[in-house]
Amino acid sequence: MLAKVYFCLFKILNMKNISKSILLLLCIFVCSGFYSQKRTEDFSISLPDTKLEKSYYKTIKLVDARVDSTSLGIVQKGAFNTKAKVVPTTSLSIQLQNLLDHINGANTEEGTIVMYLKQLYFAELTGAFSEHGYCYFQAYLFAKNDNGTYSYLDQIDSVVDHSSMDVTKATMKKGSEMVSNFISKNISKKATPADQYTFEDIKNFDDIEKQKLSLYHSTDLKDGVYTNYNSFKNQEPSEKTISNVKFYGKSSKIIKIYETIEGKEKEIKKNNTFAIVYQGVPYIYLSIEDAFAKAEKRDGDFYFSGKIKSTAKTGDVILASAFFGIVGGLLASGPSAVPFELKLDYINGGFIPLKEATKD
Repeated sequence: MLAKVYFCLFKILNMKNISKSILLLLCIFVCSGFYSQKRTEDFSISLPDTKLEKSYYKTIKLVDARVDSTSLGIVQKGAFNTKAKVVPTTSLSIQLQNLLDHINGANTEEGTIVMYLKQLYFAELTGAFSEHGYCYFQAYLFAKNDNGTYSYLDQIDSVVDHSSMDVTKATMKKGSEMVSNFISKNISKKATPADQYTFEDIKNFDDIEKQKLSLYHSTDLKDGVYTNYNSFKNQEPSEKTISNVKFYGKSSKIIKIYETIEGKEKEIKKNNTFAIVYQGVPYIYLSIEDAFAKAEKRDGDFYFSGKIKSTAKTGDVILASAFFGIVGGLLASGPSAVPFELKLDYINGGFIPLKEATKD
């Protein structure tokens, strides 16, 4: 492919009506394009300076349950903010074991912990005068019991948001420290073996957790208005009763919802609503569209399509791409935003972008 490009450039050289300056710019853009396609950035978990006085765990296992396990996100490098995929040179499982070996002191027992990794993702948004760097970390920890089962130890669902002129190194350092601190603070405590899981259970832990929620295990959902995700997942609608709705044209998106008071229809405000269920069908509110998107349950999860608002300070954002895995999504808000297929995060109600969606 590259050879063909060079051949075309050679032919252009012989065209008298092409200036040298234009040709030079063309060469720069072509070469930078090929270079950026192959560019990657390494990630390594930082090793603390101190060791722990007491640790119950000598071994750590990783269950990688991320939606996309091929990389750890996208950062921007250089003066032209060239996109670079974050791909660790050393695998995460080896890095986690190296971390454990490093922080364990002389008083370490032979225990085993398992990390169920749901998200570890870096993303950046470029503003007019600064950059925002994000690292999203979502994971569970389990400790192995004497009988070979595993018990819940701790979980994390956190986002690092760092802003500066050049955020890449700082954000990756903060993300690394977040992982390191999560491990360090938990290996000096034992799990309470209330619930016991097999290793196969841990590999399918999302399914186990979702079945504890009414939203996921109920055959029929309750019609009504849900003000937040907690009420939605527990199927506890507000006292408002939806008497009618208005769809956007022939689409499946609802743009207005109504209740009947004293025989008259009155519109219900949407901006204080997380979701609704109308005639047994769930609809998720998308603030950027000011509409409810129909959600479909497939393979134990709820999927829907729509545009999602950036969690950054959008007033300064001049360049943004689709960064997958960040809570709520990091797609630029605005009329040119591309609709995506989204999945509802059962833990926090965040929207996980999956792929570009066809227009509804």
